[in-house]
Amino acid sequence: MSHSQVAPTLGDHRQPPADTRRPALLLALLLSSALAALSGLFGSILVFAGGKDMAETNVKDVIDEQPDVLGLPSGFTAADFRSLTGPMWEELISDRQDTLVARAGMVAFFAGCALIATLLARKAATWSRVLITVAAIASIIVHLLILGDYEPDSVAMLSRIAVFASVAAVVLCWLPPVKRYGRAMKARG
Repeated sequence: MSHSQVAPTLGDHRQPPADTRRPALLLALLLSSALAALSGLFGSILVFAGGKDMAETNVKDVIDEQPDVLGLPSGFTAADFRSLTGPMWEELISDRQDTLVARAGMVAFFAGCALIATLLARKAATWSRVLITVAAIASIIVHLLILGDYEPDSVAMLSRIAVFASVAAVVLCWLPPVKRYGRAMKARG
């Protein structure tokens, strides 16, 4: 038996072909998608943990800092508003808490989907990149709703991070090196 008969061939699965090396862009995709999901989850946790106190602080901050946005006279404070509205104040806080929780729930759902898709995207399969894209776009929409409102600063900051990381993940999903790697891994079996 000659040396060439026992040497591994190109079709040997122990040596991956050169074109199946994991591209750095795939790592960037996985990191940006995970960052987007985790920042969304952390923001949701803050809202769920903050509860009624966070909602009340949020309403007070908006009234104290920007009364004109609500059509109130300049210099009008949350304490003034509370004394004029009486029991309606509690209803306002409850409504704000419901809004915060609803948005946090949507973000948590899409972030969970994105996190699962990210964990399954190590081989850059098309279906996993589609799932990341759908979850990222859906979460971007919810985060833009959050950023368009007067959310607590901590939640708004995490939403900004999630939006930028989600946009990066969507772009990275469809770059040629990531797509080539996904095709190569699919062909390899």
